Amino acid sequence: MKILIADDHFLVLEGLEMLLNTFDFVEKVVKSEDFNQLKSAMEQAKFDILLLDIHFGRHDGREIISEIKKRNESMKIIALTSHSDSSTIKSAVNAGFDGYLLKIDGRDEIQRALQKVMEGEKYFSSKTQQVFFETQTTKTNVDLTERELEVLQLIVQEKTTKEIADQLFLSEKTIETHRGNIMLKLEARNIAGIVRKAIMLGLVKV
Repeated sequence: MKILIADDHFLVLEGLEMLLNTFDFVEKVVKSEDFNQLKSAMEQAKFDILLLDIHFGRHDGREIISEIKKRNESMKIIALTSHSDSSTIKSAVNAGFDGYLLKIDGRDEIQRALQKVMEGEKYFSSKTQQVFFETQTTKTNVDLTERELEVLQLIVQEKTTKEIADQLFLSEKTIETHRGNIMLKLEARNIAGIVRKAIMLGLVKV
């Protein structure tokens, strides 16, 4: 198993590298301290698993995960964080992480996470499982129409107003109206806010 670690804390990187190298199924471990290093590492080699810090320096792991998956679709991505609150876990689930580990999780938990994720399962450490299952039953109170959801999905896919209008056979003015309604319902101030809220609430596929 080839593993890539992305964290902007030196001690976390060093500690994880030492730990992962004690597993007999781990062939290679590569560290990345910032997003540029991460992209460079993925260009140079293929990895089976990425351990990605949710708060990765200036970047939010939940926002860059889609770009990472485009570069290596088969690579599994496990969130690595010190946050165990329900909103962070829920947003990570919605963003598309394959697993969720806390930085305080022990050796056995990390080993189990790597193996389960490689078997195609979603894995959440024991300290976060209860919160995870609670998020599965939590309903969003954002009431978007079917058309607004279609527009929202295309916004998240970085489509322009004209491209959305052409794809849905609507006028650009109509798309702008839908976008304004979506912004109001999500209480977002701009497109970046719309995308962030949509991912956190699980309203779109990423």
